[in-house]
Amino acid sequence: MRFVNCHHHTTHSYGDGYGTVADHVARAVELDYYAIAATEHGNVSSHFQLEKLALAAGIKPLFGLEAYTGPVDEEHRSQWKYHLTIIAENTHGYQNLNRIVSQSYLDTYYHPTVGGESLRRNSEGLVVLSGCTGSLLACSLVGGKGIPEPTSRDGYAWDDARLVIQRFAALFGSRYFLEVQPFWELEKSRKINTAYAKLSRETGVPLVVTNDVHYPRPEDSEMQAILHAVRRGKHTVEEAMREWNYEVPMTLPESDTALGERLMKTGLTRAESWDAICTSRDIAEMCTVKLPKAERLRYPISEGDLKPW
Repeated sequence: MRFVNCHHHTTHSYGDGYGTVADHVARAVELDYYAIAATEHGNVSSHFQLEKLALAAGIKPLFGLEAYTGPVDEEHRSQWKYHLTIIAENTHGYQNLNRIVSQSYLDTYYHPTVGGESLRRNSEGLVVLSGCTGSLLACSLVGGKGIPEPTSRDGYAWDDARLVIQRFAALFGSRYFLEVQPFWELEKSRKINTAYAKLSRETGVPLVVTNDVHYPRPEDSEMQAILHAVRRGKHTVEEAMREWNYEVPMTLPESDTALGERLMKTGLTRAESWDAICTSRDIAEMCTVKLPKAERLRYPISEGDLKPW
């Protein structure tokens, strides 16, 4: 596999991801992946297990976060939470990732939210993908999460989207990417992907594909529906399923070819699709993080210490 999925959830994305870290690593090994990432919602709890299990299995672990971002008010609330995919590139970046997560728990009491100042202050060593259809870029482009739908004839707010890209590119430089997803079944994904391809040509910011993985195997999609029903307080799984198309495979693609075909169905060209796949591998090769280890403490012991025993 050339493709590396840089947007990946396990059961540590509570109420949304399904399957243990071990389950996800085993599936990546089965499909001959070069690397596997963990980008949980708002936390880094799976990173230790990911490193241990991935290295033992002979694949590279990538350590990241799907952050909730947005302005936080004086009451520690954030009305709109836009998604942003972040990967630590090096040791300094991983330290900054932890600082961002820690600050988000201090700033908000529910769904830890990353403010702009925290992101600016801790930007070094981080690779940032624009995010899913719930991102600031996507909502600025086509509307959503408090941003009105564009009134333009083609349905896009091009200037607003360019401004978001310019701000992120100014902060992260060549470590910023436009995230496309192969969900051709969803009208919004098709609309966003073709627009991102145009914006990529205009701005020079590369496209990268992610599959926004939430469970290890295709047949596990029903479990995600069950989790959503519980988390959102639905009375039945069927009620939850009416709000989302659970037939969209949010699991690891089985081949580069299959992924490329799905991307092309969203409106990307063959060349754009392949470049987006190759960029995912480039990002994985950029990242060199090894989790910091604390030295084992050793205390001097005298005969007097043993007398009570």
